[in-house]
Amino acid sequence: MHKRIFVIFAVALAATTIFALEPGETEFEHNGWYRYTNQSSGLKLTQPSVSRFALERGYIRLSHRWSPPFFTKMTVDIFSSDKYPEGATVRLKEAYADLALPLIKDLNLTAGLQKHYFGLIYSWDYTHPEKSLADDQSVCASADYGVTINGFLPSGLGELQLGVYNGEGYKYAGKYVNTSPELLGNLRLTPLAGITIGASVFTNARDESPYKNDKKGRTTVGTDIYYMNADTSNKNRLGFAPMAKLAYGPISVTLEYIGYNYTRWFSYYKINRDSAGQIIDSTLVEKTKKYQMAGLDVLPIVTIPGRKVEIFGRFSMWNRKEEHGDAMELNKDKSFIRYGGGFNYHFIRREKGKPGLEFQFAWIRTQPKNSDIKPTDVLLAQVRFEWSTIVAKPQL
Repeated sequence: MHKRIFVIFAVALAATTIFALEPGETEFEHNGWYRYTNQSSGLKLTQPSVSRFALERGYIRLSHRWSPPFFTKMTVDIFSSDKYPEGATVRLKEAYADLALPLIKDLNLTAGLQKHYFGLIYSWDYTHPEKSLADDQSVCASADYGVTINGFLPSGLGELQLGVYNGEGYKYAGKYVNTSPELLGNLRLTPLAGITIGASVFTNARDESPYKNDKKGRTTVGTDIYYMNADTSNKNRLGFAPMAKLAYGPISVTLEYIGYNYTRWFSYYKINRDSAGQIIDSTLVEKTKKYQMAGLDVLPIVTIPGRKVEIFGRFSMWNRKEEHGDAMELNKDKSFIRYGGGFNYHFIRREKGKPGLEFQFAWIRTQPKNSDIKPTDVLLAQVRFEWSTIVAKPQL
C-alpha cells in the first residue's frame, strides 16, 4: 500500500518538476491529442451539433540545461481544429529561462512565457481530457508572460509560487496587452503522505483583453442614438481558489473551489435632441457592472491494479451573478451543473508513470440552471501520445 502512495506522489511530482537534465543536455518532447468529439442536445448522438475529428494538441518542446543553475525551455503548439477561428496554426505556449536562486535550495527565478500558477490550472494533467474549471470558464489563461519565484519548500512540505504577470494570457498583442500587471500567490502543503491542501489568489487592477471584439460605434435603441466607446475593460479582478487532494492506494479525490469577481467598466456618448428632434449635443455616460462567480470541481479517480486503466468521474458547478440595480442576480443561462465520467487505457507508460500512449473516453453533461434550456452532452474519444528523448552534450 505504501508503495502505491509513493507512486502516486512520484507522478504528481514529475508533473511539476523540471526533467533532470545534466549540463549540456537537451530534451526533445512531443505531445499529441487526436480527438473525436460528438456534441448533442439531450444525448441525441445521431443528431449532433458537433461531430469533429481534430488534432487538439500538438506540443513540441525543447528544453536545455546550460549549467547546473541555468535552464531554458520553449513549447510550440501545432494544432488543427475547426473550433478555433484560425483552424490549423501554431501558437507559442512556453518560452522562459530558469535560474536557481543562490543560497535558497529548490527555489527558481523564472522569466518569460510560463505556467500560470492559479488553482489547479498549472498542475492539471488531463487524466480527465477536458480543461480545469478555471481554464474552461476563462478565469485566467493557462500560461502568461511574467516573472515568478517558484519551487519546493524544505523537507517535502509542499511548494510555493509568487508571480507578476501581464494578466491577459498568451494569445493577445498590441493594445490588448494590459498596462496593469497581475499579482499572484500560490501555496500547496503536503502535511501527510496522500494529503495535499493549498490555495491561490490573484488580483489585477484592469484587463482589456476580454473585449477584443466588443461592439463599438453607433448603436440605436428605439429613437435614442448611442456611440459606444472602445474602452471597455474589467477592473478590480480578484480570483481565489482553495484546493485539496486526498489519495489512498488506488483512489484519489481532487476538490477545488473558485471565487472570481470583477467590475466591467464601459462608456458611451448619448446623443441629445431638442424638442423638435434635432441633434444638439452629446453626453458622455460612464457605467459599471459587477460580476461575481463561484465554482466547485470534484474529480474522483480509481486506478485499476497494474495501472493500465483509470476510471474517473467528475462533478462541477458554476454560478454567475450579475449586478442589476441594487441586487446581484443569478444569470441562469450562464450558470450550470456539469457531471459525467469516463476511463483511460494506457498501452504504454513512460518513466515515473507519465502517459506514453493511451486511449481516453469521457462523457460530459452540462445542464444550465435555466430549466428551459436542454442539457448538452459531449462524448470525447481521444488517442493521447507523449514521448521524449535526450540529446547528450556533444563530445569535442
